[in-house]
Amino acid sequence: MRLRLVAVGLEGPFNVGQLLRLSENFDVDEVYLVSPVASLSEASRWAARASGRLKNVAVVSSLDEALRGVELSICTSDEASARDVLRTAVTPEEAAEMAASRGGTVALVLGRESVGLTREELRRCDVLSAIPTSPKYTAMNVSNAAAVLLYVLYRQVGGGRRVAEAPERRSLDLLEAYARALAMNVYRDQRDVEEVALSARKAAARASRVEAEALLTLLSKLCSRIGCESRARELIESYSK
Repeated sequence: MRLRLVAVGLEGPFNVGQLLRLSENFDVDEVYLVSPVASLSEASRWAARASGRLKNVAVVSSLDEALRGVELSICTSDEASARDVLRTAVTPEEAAEMAASRGGTVALVLGRESVGLTREELRRCDVLSAIPTSPKYTAMNVSNAAAVLLYVLYRQVGGGRRVAEAPERRSLDLLEAYARALAMNVYRDQRDVEEVALSARKAAARASRVEAEALLTLLSKLCSRIGCESRARELIESYSK
């Protein structure tokens, strides 16, 4: 597994510097900054001995660019909700187990200090992980949240624990396409279609490869039976563009 740290729209040089230090602490392979507001030159003073990492930081203009080539993306937010598909969260330990089962690049995605990640940015990620905190004050500083999540990931991967083999990204794309095509035959409201498709993808991302492939087989057969196979293929082609 390769670990990519992605920070979106960071506003303060302190947090940029702290994330660089954490990248050294926990063997992060790549750091991507999406449209940073903070001055990177000022960030070097907060990075201490990790300031050399600045020359290897990838600065990109969109989250899609930062997630290119990623097998699993884990975003974080202090706003978790069992009633909102986008904000249904797993624990850091569960997220770390999913990451440890991947053979490719895993991205940890963090948001802005002021407003975190937008709903559209949350939608771009496979899994949401929320750090348990006191209900009196749920919001954590972005670098503090990164420290907790990176520690849990590092401990899981470094410990060499064996976990079930994870589904490939292609399988997640196919599952989402078949679920969306099926939902389009059942629901009139586009919001319901989006919720079903997103739920299918997120559920599969948490499953083992065997479980995801069994679900994929079922959805593809259902699609074939009710005649939405061509629509699913069109969706699949659009994902690959």
